[in-house]
Amino acid sequence: MKDVVLPAARKAWHARERDGDCQTGFESIAVDIAPGSFTKPKSGQKALLYKYCTLGHNLDLNGIAIIENGRVVAHIVYEGGEDHALGALPDIDRNGLSEILIATGGTNQGITWGTISILELSGSGITRLGQTGTLSDDCGTNETSCKMTANRISVKVGSPPAFYREVFVDHGARSGAGAWKKSGGLAPISLDQDKIEYELLK
Repeated sequence: MKDVVLPAARKAWHARERDGDCQTGFESIAVDIAPGSFTKPKSGQKALLYKYCTLGHNLDLNGIAIIENGRVVAHIVYEGGEDHALGALPDIDRNGLSEILIATGGTNQGITWGTISILELSGSGITRLGQTGTLSDDCGTNETSCKMTANRISVKVGSPPAFYREVFVDHGARSGAGAWKKSGGLAPISLDQDKIEYELLK
């Protein structure tokens, strides 16, 4: 982080004139790490999610470094949200590479939400498979009849992979009387377009 990843990120954001927008007193931090084969099949690599700095509410300069044998073999920078977790998917499109799953979310004016995005490093570029919501909660604005929704996302491996969703709903959780109930069965979904602009530095 200190010797390789952050200097490269600092150079990239300075060249894009974005480092001047970082909030005063910011501190770059490592957020999460996941093992997988991200740039070549059957490789023992690790993907490191980090936050370079905070720009504002739910707006950060983020990055993902792919590390193999102590070296950074790929480095992605992007303007995202409060990304809080990183995962490796087990090659859902059958090309030998682990997909990268990024979990983000936040709260704004009493509404809480969560989203996952799926990326893949293919060749010399980044493939965005899409994103979908994982949770929503309006209990911060509607205490008497609020609603919490959680989505369980599944995938059928293939080229292309097929995605499915199960929905669970909890009404009245603020009063302590709520209970999670399944709403419908497993249903196919299409992932939404991921509009984040990811840039591959190397």
